[in-house]
This record gives sequence, structure tokens and C-alpha cells, in this order.
Amino acid sequence: MKKENTAEQQRFHLLLVIILCCTALTSTAQEKDTLRNQGLDSAYVEDYTEWLTTRLYALYQDAEFTISTNEIGNISFKPNTNIKIGIAGFYKWFGLGLSITNPFFTFNESTYGKTKAIDLRINAFGRAVAAEAFIQNFHGFYIRNIHPAYSKYYILPNMNLFSIGAYGYWIYNSRKFSLRAAFLQNERQVKSAGSFMIRPGFSFYEVTSDTGIVPGELSIKYKMHKDELIKGGRFYSVSLAPGYSYTFVFVKHAYFNAAAFPGVSWISYSYEGRHDNYSRSDFVFELSLRVALGFNTTKWYIGGALITGINDLNSPWSNSSFFYDVSQFRVWGGMRFDVFRKHKKNNS
Repeated sequence: MKKENTAEQQRFHLLLVIILCCTALTSTAQEKDTLRNQGLDSAYVEDYTEWLTTRLYALYQDAEFTISTNEIGNISFKPNTNIKIGIAGFYKWFGLGLSITNPFFTFNESTYGKTKAIDLRINAFGRAVAAEAFIQNFHGFYIRNIHPAYSKYYILPNMNLFSIGAYGYWIYNSRKFSLRAAFLQNERQVKSAGSFMIRPGFSFYEVTSDTGIVPGELSIKYKMHKDELIKGGRFYSVSLAPGYSYTFVFVKHAYFNAAAFPGVSWISYSYEGRHDNYSRSDFVFELSLRVALGFNTTKWYIGGALITGINDLNSPWSNSSFFYDVSQFRVWGGMRFDVFRKHKKNNS
């Protein structure tokens, strides 16, 4: 019980730190936006942040992690996640969205098991400074690439993955390039442009399973070494990733955006095994990719985006490795309404 309380306290402290960091970055973003008309090149970017930007969207998110072992090779674990539908609105630098599980489409729980998922995100996108934070919790996984003889998948109903993190973006060419135009649509990229960016970040991941991450049947069948029988692990990561993002505008209102952030993370991690515990710190490579495609006019817009990332973590036993991949695919359609400016005119 004491150990569980300590874990909860650590999560609370991490959440508090992330909220404070996002608040500081949000204040910076708001301050930068008060000067938006002094440095913005209107030949490249049209500003709609004074308008109310609304959207409907469909979202699919995944959180797959893989353990590479000597005896079996790669073992990939996935939650049984579903497609969500939601609504969102943006005004100036602030955005708020709400999504629910799609009641018209579900994956077979008898085949893939049942997953309970919580996914909360906070975004504050200024023109020169942006910030995003996330909290995720997936309870219930299945092994997608190794099938037992008597059914389709190994199901681990008590496996839990908790993650929390925050990232900041410093956009150097904010006069001519808009990150918001590609992903929020409260601006519009009129001419093609790109920008060099710096992305610092912090994240925490915790994987736990009462019965062990590798099912007992697999460990016996492949005679796995006792050091590879892991019950859980915790990972703290501090990263710094330079990157570049470019938006190509074609046929006037259509655009394609691509961004890559290769970087280095300092990771401190510890594993709890069935027979022993391990801890270690390392510098590892990480990669984050973003692409977006859409059609953006003055009044309405449609589009979609894919966001994915890979962390490669060498574990402290044998030649095993831990890979964590969080992917998000989103499609949207929305409209802008000039209600606030009209309201100000009526009251003046």
C-alpha cells in the first residue's frame, strides 16, 4: 500500500510540474501574440485568431510498445483502442476540445480484450511559442504479433500503461511560417514557407502488470532467462530536439505540411523483475514526425494529420530493448465565425 501511495504522489508531482510549465509557456505565447501584427508578414500568413474557429473531428490514437528479447525476438503489445469523435473550438491562443468513444464502431473484445483508456491533452499554440501536454492511461493489452495455438492473441487484462509529458516549440520564422495554420486552422498559410524549430520536452512512462509483462506460458515455452521476466518499468525522459517544418501551398487553398524532430533524450529508468530489480540512466535517440494535408479557405476548412514518435531504449539486461511508439491520426472539418469582432463593432 505504501508503494502504491508513493507512485500516486510521484504522478501528482509530475502533473503539477507540467501544469506549471504549460502555464508559463502559455503566458509567453499570449504575450507574443499581443505583438502579432507588428511582425507578421501578411503576404505569407492570414490571421484568424480573432475569429471563433470550430471543428468536428475523428481521432484514432494508439500506444504500442515492443520488447525485444533474445529467445523470442520482438514482442509487441497494443491496447484495444477505438476511434473517437469530437468537437473543438479555438479563440486567439486558447483551444478546448471534447471527444467521446465512437458508438458505431468497436473492436471485438473477445478477440482483443478490453481496454479502459483516458487521454487528456492541453494545447497552447502561440505564433512564436507553442506548448502541448498530455496524460494517458491504458489498462488492458494484447500481444499482436505472437499467437497461441488455441486462440488469436495473448490477452493481458491487468497490464497498465500510464504516461504524462509536455513539449514546447520555439518557432524561429514565425513571421512567414504558421504552425497553427497546419494543425489548428485559426491561421492560413497563403504562401509556402518553413521554419527551424527547437523542441524541449519532458515525459514519464510507467508499465505495470501483476502477472508479468511476458505471459508465463511464453516464458516457459521459450525458456526465457529469469532476468527477462519483467513485471514493470518506469522511465523519466528529458529531451531536446531541433527540427524543421515546412508547409507547401498549392492550388491557392490546399496545403501539405511535414515536420521532423530528431533529437536526444536523457532517460532514467528502472525495472521490477520477478527475481531482481534494475536501474540505469542513458542518452538515447528519439524521433518525432508530423504530416498534415488540408484545404483551408477563409470560412471553412477540411484536413487530416498524422503524428508519430519512436523512442529506442536499450535495457540493462542481455541484448533486450524497449521501444515505445505513440501514434495519432486525426481528420477534421470546420468553419470560422467572425462573431467577436462583429460584437465589438456593435458595442462601439
